[in-house]
Amino acid sequence: GCSVAAAQEKSSTKHALPCGIAAGFYSGSIIAMKIAQKPYRVGIVGAGPAGATLAALLAKEGVDAVFFDDGKRPDMVVGESLIPRLVTVFRRMGIEDEVAKLGTYKPGVTWIFDENDALELSFTAMRGVLPTYAYNVPRRPFDDLIHESALKAGARFIPCTVKLQTGVTERGEVVPQLALETLALVPDWNGRQPDLLVDASGRRRLFAKLLGLTAKIGKRKDLSHFAHYENCMMPKPAGQTIITRLKHGWCWRIPLLHALSIGVVVDKEHARSYGSTAEEQLEAMIDQNKPLADACSERKRITPVTTYANYQLISDQGHGEGWVCVGDSFGFVDPMLSPGLCMAMTSAEQLADAIMQNRPTGWDAAFHAYLDWFRENLVAWQELVDIFYGGQIFALQRT
Repeated sequence: GCSVAAAQEKSSTKHALPCGIAAGFYSGSIIAMKIAQKPYRVGIVGAGPAGATLAALLAKEGVDAVFFDDGKRPDMVVGESLIPRLVTVFRRMGIEDEVAKLGTYKPGVTWIFDENDALELSFTAMRGVLPTYAYNVPRRPFDDLIHESALKAGARFIPCTVKLQTGVTERGEVVPQLALETLALVPDWNGRQPDLLVDASGRRRLFAKLLGLTAKIGKRKDLSHFAHYENCMMPKPAGQTIITRLKHGWCWRIPLLHALSIGVVVDKEHARSYGSTAEEQLEAMIDQNKPLADACSERKRITPVTTYANYQLISDQGHGEGWVCVGDSFGFVDPMLSPGLCMAMTSAEQLADAIMQNRPTGWDAAFHAYLDWFRENLVAWQELVDIFYGGQIFALQRT
């Protein structure tokens, strides 16, 4: 859980609640009035961290938020190492204590450039700007926590395989809509489309595929293998995530409560030189990198090896009349510096604010601004990742 330092910082760093939520603490009648004033119906396609965070934040503000998902998820999900920016989201959602219980306190990150060159970052460098710590989390319990938070806030979850169709607005714009059979699962909507439909389907990008929208694809096309291990030397200081730069990629070591998550991200062609299976490739890459081999010489793998495709994508369009994207459905970059879950949940936070701080007539301009913010952040993340791949960050440190 939280260390003493983290607990002290939590007590001294107060998150400013949105005025609607703050008012609700004092008067149930104020909440009722707020709901009456903002009877928005928002349908969210996807119940991962982006969709569930958005549902939770909107429901807290009195929105009729309904999120749909088929529940199909792999047993192992990447994105276990979190960063300080997410702690501010946890505080806003009122779940930091729960995150601390299931996660591991994370004081910083160490990057190993080669056997003799490492850069250790402590999150105390963020003091006065962001929280000075983060957490490492097992993703399945973490995702379940976000989901439950949405339900407790008043959002409704519909377990189903969402069916979509296209519709045409009065202005002649082709837009995504819920098919009638999916609408029927929300009887009180009486067959009417929601005021806003949100794509939180992640890399499936359901709206983009339905509408035939284009996107810019990044240069790197790698693959990622990872698994959980026992009997490894755990990083020091306790909870520190370690990133090791490989010849054709990189490796992570993420300490969790009962295991060490080890993963590699490498070029597909290069990976084949290590073996014919995911297991052979992951184990050989660990053995052939001295810092990894030394720390994990007696390792015991306790999960199957999971493989993901690693690529980068930013959509050319992320909203239209009555619809908008959040999280990976709009864009994602290389995971080296843990941007994935951060951008998923902070984009949900930004979108929730754009929805609640504007009337529907102002959503178009608000969503333009939101997506400009999103695109700029993704580009900045990728630029930072690139200077790690290229080694410039280590040259800067030495200089």
